[in-house]
Amino acid sequence: MLTDRANAICLLEILREYSDAEHILPMRDVLSKMNTIYYLKLDRRTVYSAVALLIDLGYDVSVYEENGIGYYLRSRQLEEPEILLLTDAVYSFPFIPAKQSEQLIAKLQKQLSTYQRRQYRHLTIVRQDRKTDNRQVFWNTERPGKAITQKRKVSFTYLEYGFDKKLQPRRKKPYVVNPYGMVYMNEHYYLICNLDGYPNTSLYRIDRIKDIKISEDSADASRNFEYETKNATYAFAGKPEQITMYCDKIILNDVLDKFGTDIHIQEQEGKTFSVSFIASPHGIEFWALQYLPYVEVIEPKWLRDKIIESVKKNQYVSLNSVKN
Repeated sequence: MLTDRANAICLLEILREYSDAEHILPMRDVLSKMNTIYYLKLDRRTVYSAVALLIDLGYDVSVYEENGIGYYLRSRQLEEPEILLLTDAVYSFPFIPAKQSEQLIAKLQKQLSTYQRRQYRHLTIVRQDRKTDNRQVFWNTERPGKAITQKRKVSFTYLEYGFDKKLQPRRKKPYVVNPYGMVYMNEHYYLICNLDGYPNTSLYRIDRIKDIKISEDSADASRNFEYETKNATYAFAGKPEQITMYCDKIILNDVLDKFGTDIHIQEQEGKTFSVSFIASPHGIEFWALQYLPYVEVIEPKWLRDKIIESVKKNQYVSLNSVKN
């Protein structure tokens, strides 16, 4: 019985690597590869038994009686379009270093046959310079997860770029935080936490964290971080407030892309509309300033006043005043 299972496992690996709908393995090729790769000299009946065992175990193997040629693995854990989508995602994620991106993609594409993998050799990292140089990224996702489960604080060094375009510590003293979770937004992966001794929720980029350690000290797990982070904009967390804005119709798609469809929109006269939703105001300030000619923040009033003050202080207004 043990030999039968070993034969089935070896056959499964051969079908995964060398078979698909366009490359069906005749019996002679199956026997040849079992002998060449695994040094197993099998007869046809043994292969029939191994195929039957794989089918009994739930593997979708197409057989000679069905296709008239031989055997191939009809479905896999991840199908070709799914792997292509995940491959593109890994290539585009800037928080995964280039070398680790290639390694991860190789593992993903191992799900495909050798012939299917050839179709994706043209895929590459479009902007190598956007990939992080911090090779501790996967470690940085594992350690906070353990700390959250154990309800422990974590400490780490936080990095930022200098004018030499290299990452360096923001400060000498390590950050000590209460970790709550991790979230992907704005093309980056963040640790959701709050600094020890500070009330506000903070978001720190996983790819900028180094030398993370789990503390023996218990973490404060009382924060409702989901309420604060689910309405964050541009990774600015904080207490959400009711936001009301008037927008030009030209940015309707941008508004829906950024804030989703679970917002209230009311068409106004002319080419404008009002929009109302709940979000962290600090992120809205950053967003509204980017769309300055097309957005007018109405509420909250303090945010409107702050944006007005920022507009008054911007460099373009200062330069224009000098010229006049």
